[in-house]
Amino acid sequence: MEEVILMGSLFEELEAREAVARVRVDELEEQLAEVTGRLEEAREDLGRLRIARETVSEVMAEMSANASARQTQSRKPSGQTSPRRHLRTQEPSGTW
Repeated sequence: MEEVILMGSLFEELEAREAVARVRVDELEEQLAEVTGRLEEAREDLGRLRIARETVSEVMAEMSANASARQTQSRKPSGQTSPRRHLRTQEPSGTW
């Protein structure tokens, strides 16, 4: 009889511990879902910032190239063409 009571209380203890563990797992899963959502938002922010930085870099490079071209053109005496344009308009001579 004592053995049956001991077994009964052992199973009750195991069930109680299982219930506590189940609650803890549920709490951790909720926390994980929250953190996963925040992580995804942070990744999206990072992606947008990376794209913005790359776009600004491209625009600045184009603006710099355009500014350099304008400066070069403004320094040339009127009537003088750039060497690149001159080379493009020449007929190939067959000798390089």
